[in-house]
Amino acid sequence: MKKLLAYAILAAILSLINYYTNFSFFVSKGVLYVINPIESSGYYALDSITSIAKNYIALQNTQQENSKLKSEVVKLTLENKLLMAKIRNLNVESNPHLLKCPFVFKDFSDLNYIYIKSNSPTKDMLHKTVVSQKLNLVGTVESKVGNLYKVKTVFNTNFVVDCFIINNDKYYRGILKGSLKDPKIEFLNTQSIIKKGDQVITSGLLGNMTPNINIGTIGNVFEVQGFYKTALVIIDKTFLDDSFVYVVN
Repeated sequence: MKKLLAYAILAAILSLINYYTNFSFFVSKGVLYVINPIESSGYYALDSITSIAKNYIALQNTQQENSKLKSEVVKLTLENKLLMAKIRNLNVESNPHLLKCPFVFKDFSDLNYIYIKSNSPTKDMLHKTVVSQKLNLVGTVESKVGNLYKVKTVFNTNFVVDCFIINNDKYYRGILKGSLKDPKIEFLNTQSIIKKGDQVITSGLLGNMTPNINIGTIGNVFEVQGFYKTALVIIDKTFLDDSFVYVVN
């Protein structure tokens, strides 16, 4: 404040000198000398205020965005839990998207294929997902043989499906490969945090399998030379005790 007052007095003196003398050049330089620091100090003050305001607005926007993202995460987590509950508790008898079909084995010692009977058109059956009454994955309809449809099961060495392993609400993607003895998931990222008992479901990402069908649970987990992980899958075979399976339309 004192400096500003001093500059004002000096400006007044120079104005009087300019009024009574011809030293216009000297006066003009003096006035510029006085005004310049005043303008500069004001400019920096305004710049600081502007900077603070911008930072505050950016902070508010970030907080609002974080709040929205947290809300979205909570919503998706809830939807996921509801979906998992739906998968486990779905009433297959009243579900219009599940076509009930009796099934048989050509050879009870071979689980590679089962044969199901249906009067539905071939186009509505081929390549469709087949599940048990517990909605565990059984396989896919591969072809029609006479009046039966041939189903390639998860125990078939040629069976491949894209899947997720769920651990603490986190999803780790891998490829399930069928095997009569030990179906397994390969090509899991080495950073995947998975353990015995984790749920395995179909992802549907490749488009050749209905998503969110329960496959089974994780057994043992192995790391392959540090490149990727492989996990054995325990598949529920209780569908063998049933008389029917369901085709997912």
